[in-house]
Formats: sequence, C-alpha cells, structure tokens
Amino acid sequence: SSGINAEYGGATGRMGRYLVNSLGQMGTQMIIPHRCDRLSCQYLKLSSDLGQQHHVYTPDFNDEDHLRELVKYSDVVVNLTGTDRIRVHHSFMDSNVTLTHKIARACKEMEVPCFIHMSHINADINSPSHFLKTKALSEEVVLHELPQSAIIIRTSDCFHAHDRFTHYLARINAVAKLIERGRTPIYKKGLATYKQPVFATDVFRAMTNIIMMNDRDRERLYQFIGPRNYSLHEFMTSITNITSRPYRPVTGRYNQLWNTIIGSESYIRYQKTTDIPTPGLPGLEDVGIAPTHFEDKALHWLRSYRIFWQVWDPVDGQKSSVYGNVMGTGEFL
Repeated sequence: SSGINAEYGGATGRMGRYLVNSLGQMGTQMIIPHRCDRLSCQYLKLSSDLGQQHHVYTPDFNDEDHLRELVKYSDVVVNLTGTDRIRVHHSFMDSNVTLTHKIARACKEMEVPCFIHMSHINADINSPSHFLKTKALSEEVVLHELPQSAIIIRTSDCFHAHDRFTHYLARINAVAKLIERGRTPIYKKGLATYKQPVFATDVFRAMTNIIMMNDRDRERLYQFIGPRNYSLHEFMTSITNITSRPYRPVTGRYNQLWNTIIGSESYIRYQKTTDIPTPGLPGLEDVGIAPTHFEDKALHWLRSYRIFWQVWDPVDGQKSSVYGNVMGTGEFL
C-alpha cells in the first residue's frame, strides 16, 4: 500500500481509467464519485486490490456539503472533471469552471494538502474555443482558492484508445468515398497548424509520480507534451499510413465555412489551434517518464478504420488486396 488516500473527480471519463490503473498499481486507496449507474464504472475496480476503491454515487455536484464529505479524508484530490462539448443540462461554464470552483473550495475548507488540476497548454481566455476558454478560467479559480497547495498540469491533446482527437481526424478521412480517393477537407491543407500530442498513459504515470513525491519536491505548474511536433498534414499522413487509406488534403472552403458558422469545437480545437508550449516548464522527463511516440501505439485503435480486408495487415509490410482475391478475405493468393 502507498499509504495515500486520493479523491478522484472525473474517473469515469474517457481518460479516467488510466490514472485509476496507475494509482491502483501503487496500492492507493481511492474515493471515486460518479453520477452514472454503479455498473457503468465497475470496470475500474479491476485496477485495484479488493477494498481499495470506494465508489460514491453523487447525483448532484451542486451539493457542497457532500463535496466536503468526499474530500474530507483525502491526502490528494485529482480533478479531471469537465467536458469538451456542450451537454443538454450543463454548459461549458458549468462543467469546466463552476464545478472545479466548488471542488477547490471544498478542498480549501477541508484543508486538503494537495490539489491536482488538469488543464491544456492552449488554455486561453481569448480563445475561440469554448473548451480552451473555460480551461483558462478554471485555472484562475483554482489558483484563487488554493494558491499554495494547487498543482496545475497542462497537457497537449492526448492520444489513447478512447480519445476524440485521433478518432476525429481518422473519421473525416475514412468517410471519404473510394471514388474521392482520400479527399479530406483540412484547414489550409494542414500546413498552418502544428500539434504535439502526448500519450495519455505517459501523462497519468507522470501524475502518479508527482503524487508520490514529497511536497517540497513538487513544482506548481507542469507541461506535458509529446516528443514530436507535427504539422497537421504530417499527423494526418501518420494516421492514414496506419489506417491504410488514401489521403489527399483539400482546403474545403464550404466545410470551413460550415464549421465556423456552427462553431464546431472539434474543428476549432483540432484543426485551427496550434499547440504553443511555454518554454521552461517541467515536463515528462523531469518526473521520470520517457515520452511515447504516436506511431508506436496508435495501431491498436486506428486499425478499426481500415478497409475490412486490410484490418490485420502490418504497418510496414505487404498490403493485401481484395481485388486479387476471389474470396474477398484479404488473404494472399
């Protein structure tokens, strides 16, 4: 056992399972609030020994008395709550700022010694993206409530099996019909936007190392980015090399106009926003984690975007062709 009690908000989200797994391997006792059905988060229990996870049904996060009870006995509180798209009952402000503020205030009143908040390297109050704008506001409210005990971790867009980033880019290429030969609408053909994506598992292994540190050894602001800076065109090329699909970038003026009019968060955040790291901030290497390259991991989930007869082909090797196979199974004849 690590001897640490952690309260973890957002564990049932897309990236939550990675930190639960990492902390579970260290023997950390976790309190995991959730507002879904208890069976929907049962899979998290596989990451810890029996009795090390306590799932607490929290239907109303506006109940500040209940929030105080959740964090009362915690040595560290990790905040991964938030959303990257508007919900029916909750706005970006509700999910990314108001809830974070309430959790931080509860930690202040209960004198929690360490509060870790996950943000984004492109968080900016003037960003056209509502997600990035509210992430900047969430940093401000956390530092206002917990100027001494808060640790903010800024990451670039994370890639993992359940992400929205790589799935969004693979999907806009995969929906092109075969007769379009990979025609993919990309903002300025991908030459004006640069991305430095980071592997989610690296981020949460680094976060676990920070939790295990003595407080005097911790920094108050970290920046976790990937090992390579891609242009969006280069990144799309890497994706289509894995999916074995043709890729032909086009400007897509009507596509740009439509996404701008409706204010598509995915379009603004993933196609138009360049990652701009802040020089001098500690990164993955400073907490003992070697960054993982995108091409080494992405095959596991991007394989599903391949045409059916190439699903099990290797990344570097002979590609099977359905046209030369009368059975249509993709086997070599």
